[in-house]
Amino acid sequence: MKFILTVFILLFTSLMGAQKEKQLVQPDIAIKLLETIKDNAIVLGNGQIEVHAFIDPLCPMSKRYLDLLYKRNNKIFSKYTIYLYLHEIKSKKSKKHILNIMSAESRETRLRDIMLSNKKFDLTKANDEKSINIFKKIAEVANKIGVYKRPYIMINGKVK
Repeated sequence: MKFILTVFILLFTSLMGAQKEKQLVQPDIAIKLLETIKDNAIVLGNGQIEVHAFIDPLCPMSKRYLDLLYKRNNKIFSKYTIYLYLHEIKSKKSKKHILNIMSAESRETRLRDIMLSNKKFDLTKANDEKSINIFKKIAEVANKIGVYKRPYIMINGKVK
């Protein structure tokens, strides 16, 4: 009986740990946090359903996600409004790329160029204070929510 109880407790605590890793805050709190950075997102589409996604420009899975969005843009962009937040994966060292995108005149165009083409950019120029502040603000919200992967996709405040 003790053995069964011990196994049950270990299983229960491991499941609780896995669930916590997915999202650190309740959906309503996540929505409030996302509202604070919504103006800093790259917005695609104009549908009624809001999708919030944290991506890294050098992450292969983020690239696949963005590529999928553009390949099916007619269907996706009419149904969804997609808010893309650029959030660095530390091992990818993409901060310069993110700042370059954020400081561009057309952030969506620069995002597509960096993530979906093989164009080369001078990344040393993009170090303005406004872009740095946006970078920090998005990172702060991502940490509070518990973003641990890219793309990290949320609908109605819940991770998908």
